[in-house]
Amino acid sequence: MRALGITVGGTRYNISLEEAFADFIVNDLKEAGIDIAVDNDPKDLLKAYLRLAKQLHDYEEEIELLVQELETPKI
Repeated sequence: MRALGITVGGTRYNISLEEAFADFIVNDLKEAGIDIAVDNDPKDLLKAYLRLAKQLHDYEEEIELLVQELETPKI
């Protein structure tokens, strides 16, 4: 487990995550413009969440297309 802290709107939030997942979160937040070493604006955290939600949405659509393709009989 790895302790991870992020400050948003003046409040520090500390969580424990599995090491690999913590690395993913830190990298993803960095890519979204969130710096865990400084106080972050809630608006920026919302943008980071929406960025991940968009990725999830796109992945789900892609998976659905792949499932349909696999289920379609080949002649």
